[in-house]
Amino acid sequence: MARKKKGSWTSRICAVVIILALAGTMSMNILFILHTTSRGTSQEKEPMEYDHKFHNVPQISVAPPAQYRFNGKGNSLSREGIGLLTATESKYVDLEVFSSKENVSITINGQQRVDISEMLLRGLNVVVLNEVTGAVMSSRWFDTYESKEDSGYLMEFLSNLKNGRIICFAVKDEASLSLSESTRMFIKRLGSAYIDQLKWRGMWVFIVQRLGTRNIVYGESFQDAPNLNQWARPVRLHVTAQLVAENIVNCKWDDSDATKRRREFCEKYEGYGNVCNCDNPLSLEFDPPSFRDNSRLKLPVAVMAGNRPSYLLRMLLSLRNVEGLDPSLVTVFIDGFYDEPASVAKLFQLHVEHHAGSGRLNSRICQHYKKSLTASFDKYPDADYLVILEEDLDMSVDILSYFKQLLPVLENDESLYCISAWNDQGYDHLANDPAMLYRVETMPGLGWVLKRKIYKGELEEKWPKPHQSADWDMWMRLPSNIKGRECIIPDISRTYHFGAKGLNVGSFMQNIYFKHHALNKETNVKLNAEM
Repeated sequence: MARKKKGSWTSRICAVVIILALAGTMSMNILFILHTTSRGTSQEKEPMEYDHKFHNVPQISVAPPAQYRFNGKGNSLSREGIGLLTATESKYVDLEVFSSKENVSITINGQQRVDISEMLLRGLNVVVLNEVTGAVMSSRWFDTYESKEDSGYLMEFLSNLKNGRIICFAVKDEASLSLSESTRMFIKRLGSAYIDQLKWRGMWVFIVQRLGTRNIVYGESFQDAPNLNQWARPVRLHVTAQLVAENIVNCKWDDSDATKRRREFCEKYEGYGNVCNCDNPLSLEFDPPSFRDNSRLKLPVAVMAGNRPSYLLRMLLSLRNVEGLDPSLVTVFIDGFYDEPASVAKLFQLHVEHHAGSGRLNSRICQHYKKSLTASFDKYPDADYLVILEEDLDMSVDILSYFKQLLPVLENDESLYCISAWNDQGYDHLANDPAMLYRVETMPGLGWVLKRKIYKGELEEKWPKPHQSADWDMWMRLPSNIKGRECIIPDISRTYHFGAKGLNVGSFMQNIYFKHHALNKETNVKLNAEM
């Protein structure tokens, strides 16, 4: 009996302890839930969307009664007049920005501007609007998920924007993994209250007007992901921004013809750094040096381009340093009727041709190549060769000298298929002889010379059709097309591939493969052309 009593008493004590523990746990949970709800945190399984921050306007499309400025020294806001239009003159732009796993979009005065694209838009998408007209001046995306370089490019892009521009940020898919602390701090100084909290697969929208050290923050919305395996719910931000009577910054350039082209370009587009710099603008002269004998290579040059205008600008700035180039023989072929890349080419007074896109993805690019090659040979009926360059390549200054020395070999040797400026194995630690050449059993591309006889006599007629899925370069490498022939390549490449945003190449491929290739820096190289 005594043992039974003792056991019963022990059981009661255990029961009381358990009840007290459960009660304590419940109390803690209730307090935690109340605390979480009050702060709007992201720790719940089904996280509530963070409150929209409307620093100066309600979410509905109405004109704000006043403007607010962020002083760049913290999250405090101050209200003051900013010398905009008077109340009777005021104009506004209605903006709705959407961020999600699958898509980003911006709707301007009821018209959707950016939507799902065939290209990868993962990361931070940035759209820049003119402060007078509300027109889109730039639409860029930065893969801050995978590329640390893109994080740096983003900060450089933002730093070069003129004061007054309205900037819209939106995340697609994931944008936090490679977003650097310095870039976060830069955006925070613009006025963002949530950029520090942007984590794995979070969604974020931010709309701000840059005014130097004092910025107008129109609104911000943020949503955290519930866990590492899920994406945050989409966020949508709807604000009304007030336009101004005239541009905040007006450059006092001269009245030359080049300046007229520059002014027309810079009034329409943003994000081109020194091209639109007020104090020290980039020269727009396109006058490459001649060969040592004052001659130039009389071969047509086809520049293959799409809608990557910033890439095209970098490529053309490299091309204008190439010895022996004749600018009158350069044609920029654009896949689609895109104004911005065409405007970049026209800055330098280069000839531009547009092609209507046909097919999708790799098939569309394949058709663009066929149309461009055909147009080039038809435009220059006396040209036996064509130089083909892509918009995402830097050129060595001697690339045309390299081609010129090898043209007689291509002409006389029927066992050759092409001359390429690219060496697949031309890594920094391997390539060291600018005069050395190889013959390879493939077609490397990335800056190459095509023979009219081969294109017109063999390839043009059987080129893949728009409905056929084909990569143009892989198709050209088929045994039925190469027919046992070879291409000449250099030990040190005469081109450098910098494009990390394309259909087949992303940041990862660029960093592990293309980034570590050498580009020849020497001039007047005498090749060993006895092949």
